[in-house]
Amino acid sequence: MSEKQSSLKTCPRCGKTFECLHAPGCWCFDYSISPENLEKLKLEYNNCLCPDCLPTYG
Repeated sequence: MSEKQSSLKTCPRCGKTFECLHAPGCWCFDYSISPENLEKLKLEYNNCLCPDCLPTYG
């Protein structure tokens, strides 16, 4: 059985620390981000956003 590997990341938008699973099953897969907003996120930030910041782009 393979175990999901998680890591702690720091949100580039607000500075909060949060857990990232790097795969399906991560909390971020619960959000639907439009292609336009996804592109905007890629241009503005160099890493994942936290659960508090990501919904602002949903």
